[in-house]
Amino acid sequence: MSHRARGFVVGVLILLGLWMSPVWAADTGKLVEKDGRYVFVESMDPATKLLLQRAVKQGTITQDEYDHVVKESQDRTYLLQPSFKAWYDRGFNFSMNDNDFFLKIRGRFATRFTQRYRNDAYRESGDSKNFPELLGVFGDYRAARSGEEASTFNLRTARIYFMGHLFNPDFKYYIQLAGETAENAQAPGALSVFDMNVTSTHIPWLNVQVGQYKVYFSRSQINSTASMQFANRALAMDAFTANGLNRRDVGITIMNDEEVYPVTYYLGVFNGAGPLVNRFAQFSSEEPTLGCPGGQTGGNPFPSPAGCSVNQRNLNGNLRSNVNQLMYVARLQANLMGRAGYGEGDMAYSETPQMVIGGAYAYNPSIDTSTNNGFIGIDLANLSVRRQLAALGNGRMLGQGVVDFSTWTLDYAFKYRGFSLQAEYWFRNVTRHNKGLPCMVTTGVGGPCTAYAPGQFGNTTGWYVQSGYYLIPRKVEVAARYAWWDPDTRSGGDLIKEVDVSLNWFLGGTYDHQIMLTYSNIAMGQGGFAIGRSAPLPATGACPAGCPSGAVPLDARAGMLIENAVRVNYQIFF
Repeated sequence: MSHRARGFVVGVLILLGLWMSPVWAADTGKLVEKDGRYVFVESMDPATKLLLQRAVKQGTITQDEYDHVVKESQDRTYLLQPSFKAWYDRGFNFSMNDNDFFLKIRGRFATRFTQRYRNDAYRESGDSKNFPELLGVFGDYRAARSGEEASTFNLRTARIYFMGHLFNPDFKYYIQLAGETAENAQAPGALSVFDMNVTSTHIPWLNVQVGQYKVYFSRSQINSTASMQFANRALAMDAFTANGLNRRDVGITIMNDEEVYPVTYYLGVFNGAGPLVNRFAQFSSEEPTLGCPGGQTGGNPFPSPAGCSVNQRNLNGNLRSNVNQLMYVARLQANLMGRAGYGEGDMAYSETPQMVIGGAYAYNPSIDTSTNNGFIGIDLANLSVRRQLAALGNGRMLGQGVVDFSTWTLDYAFKYRGFSLQAEYWFRNVTRHNKGLPCMVTTGVGGPCTAYAPGQFGNTTGWYVQSGYYLIPRKVEVAARYAWWDPDTRSGGDLIKEVDVSLNWFLGGTYDHQIMLTYSNIAMGQGGFAIGRSAPLPATGACPAGCPSGAVPLDARAGMLIENAVRVNYQIFF
């Protein structure tokens, strides 16, 4: 029998004894966990209690006097006990004022070694779609060219968590700070706020969460990186977030308690612009003088047209647009068998089958991807939006003007006795506000346009399936995943395919202490158009100064980009 089972039996026997014995009716205590065992500790010192019981039997004191003394002893014990408690249990725990306030502090870090091998196409043409690497400071993204091999160490995860409740356990708070760097980071990481929110669980069917947090949309995004089967999320997973920019956002969500109800709903409203950003950060630059270039800190890159001043410029302060737009998200999830939860893999080694299916829809309107001309970098408007788009692999949407995202997802998970199976499907409809073909080359900011894209940017679709099995329950797991992504349904030769295999060792039988060895093969087609970085190559003399970089098709010799990578990831969560 386990310690918890024995503790339960002891508690039942004690309660029966208290009910059957009138002498003990006023004498109570509590179950205390000590060294892995549950022990009943009486409120009164046993020696004092024995003397009082003998006094009752001898008639020295009455039963009422005995009960009064016991009650006084209990009150005294309660008043003298400290109002502050501190202990360690998967985090540093602090409780005050009889659990009116509770704080748990946790830390997590993961350090990683990555060995990459890339084919010649990375050296010759590079990745002009900027996925998954992001180059450029002001959003004027160049092709990411690289050598064939790379060996790197990085601090992939560095988090500190503050969580608990205020006033009572039904008013929860959660804060997560991060100071990590991505594998391809161009600058040192800085401490940032990932999550900061409060949740009311007073009404089980109407929980309310407010603040900044992960949007309840896609299973792979809701799940934490602390409980994954692979060193990284698949590239397709990151591309299909609810807002298209980041897995986190600022807003409000109402939901029911998934631990109580077999069917869970989530309804959320968000800024739709990513963490710590709102729609007021979006601008639409206008020409200072009709027909005159602008958008630079000084001058412009072209010979000034007649009647235009060399120093005319526009630093994005002319017009704020679409500030009244918000993102709407709805998710529905049904536990068909058991409670599969969101963590990948069957760490619990479920003795009964666990099966869950879910689906979601997100509508994020009026995302300004910048002016639809080849020189998106000289317009500094919406820099945060452009960086987020590119960082998640959606850089080819840059220069499409204002777009609306409508994204659907379906997901499924099954777990049983160490075996797990998980899959998701996504479809995103991308609607451009600007009519006609996007402009690729202009003679100045605002026109006239001299070259147009050969076709409209299409919708996007993707899916993945992954499975794992514990060779040693809760200790050693093997997992495999295949992901497929079409970033533009109207273009050919641009598919992104990924195969991952992982061997995982969980040292303590939990996700808290683990070593992960993951092999990844990624093949990215270079077909399709990215504004300002795509074929066809402008004719010589078609633009000033031999064609600035924004007009040069850096993928003119496009081929399949292939990367093989081995990652060794060590994580500790304390």
